[in-house]
Amino acid sequence: MIPTCFSDYCSKIPLLNEVAEWSLLRKWTLSEVYRIKLTNGESRIIKWGGREMAGEAGVYRDLVGPLQIKAPQIFEYVQMKNSGVMIMEDAGKENLEENPKPAYFLEAARELARLRMQAASNLEKTLPKQIMNTYYVSAEKFLGLLDGLLKSKKLAEYKALFKVKAVLPRHLEQLYQTVPATIVHHDYHAKNLLIEDNGVVPIDWSTAYLSPHLGDLYCLIGEAQAWSHVSKEDIVSAYLEIADVHVDHLNRQLRIGGICWLIKTLHWLVYGGTDIIPGSEAWIPDLLQDVENLHEMA
Repeated sequence: MIPTCFSDYCSKIPLLNEVAEWSLLRKWTLSEVYRIKLTNGESRIIKWGGREMAGEAGVYRDLVGPLQIKAPQIFEYVQMKNSGVMIMEDAGKENLEENPKPAYFLEAARELARLRMQAASNLEKTLPKQIMNTYYVSAEKFLGLLDGLLKSKKLAEYKALFKVKAVLPRHLEQLYQTVPATIVHHDYHAKNLLIEDNGVVPIDWSTAYLSPHLGDLYCLIGEAQAWSHVSKEDIVSAYLEIADVHVDHLNRQLRIGGICWLIKTLHWLVYGGTDIIPGSEAWIPDLLQDVENLHEMA
């Protein structure tokens, strides 16, 4: 039986009528992902996204494809008023949550370095100015997000953000002047890293944008520690096998990148995300503690 979220798409996507088997992989309020088996025996991944999640195919079209980032092939995409459905290559059976071997997390660090370098080298010569403007998140934008957090009644009792406000402008100015813009996945977590032929393929690019910050590596370090007890030092070392940057500069970028990632994530949670993901309000204190920790290191 076709899941309810896809029922309106049957006339627009004939392939839906050729599905012999549906296997649920992930279900959120604004996203449902299935592995489907077709009557001819082939498998595909099909994803429904609502509201802001409906535009993921646009990110593949505008950023991931032109920048030559390793990602699953998109076969078909149909968007309606408030949702979209995307059919893509079945690029791997397991993600790093399901198979959290240390070697895979180390390879994820190398793959992150590769995709950042690839995107940075292709950015100016590949992307039209309009696309750059659409996806680019400037230093001023991050400061604006921080100002929004400071006005939130939900965060009134937390002082860490005020401390960050005092130092972040100069750190961002230095970052944006010295590090080239590249693609930021913004959800570089174990659940979005597929294992393919002993390599790693990032999926779910729905929240990707352009910026120089290194928040993706910050996320990966936390995931590696949580899922596989891989140390920060080992993840950084794997990243540096590919990236041409001094370890001291990398650690500085990592701290600022972590703060950028936390600001953007907290802003999403405070201004609507907690209504979308039940229980996510409980994440906020830990995220703010991470802000405090990174501020003290900066």
